[in-house]
Amino acid sequence: MPAIDLYRVVRADDTHDLKAGQVVEVVRNAGPEMLDDVIRGWVGQLTAQAVLSAGTTIAVHGDTATIRQPRQPEPDLTLGAGDWLVHTRTRLLVVTDDAFHEGFRSLLRSPS
Repeated sequence: MPAIDLYRVVRADDTHDLKAGQVVEVVRNAGPEMLDDVIRGWVGQLTAQAVLSAGTTIAVHGDTATIRQPRQPEPDLTLGAGDWLVHTRTRLLVVTDDAFHEGFRSLLRSPS
């Protein structure tokens, strides 16, 4: 099973409330298997642990997913193949591959 990675933010991103030096968890959507094996379970686990707001849901459609986060500035996220799902503090973000490589660097790999 693919792993969830931990990354450090290289530069601050005020739009997404990310501070330089902050550690985030991410997983890349490489297709339907990633959605079923990792992302869906990860979102469910974070919600069950009250890390994410109650009511966070994920609906999978092929290799894309729609994630609904109640009471967030970006309540509906669309995660496509090749995008990165980033967990930062109390919410999820979707980051394109190019933007991800510009703003993060690998720290370590954690088993999912």
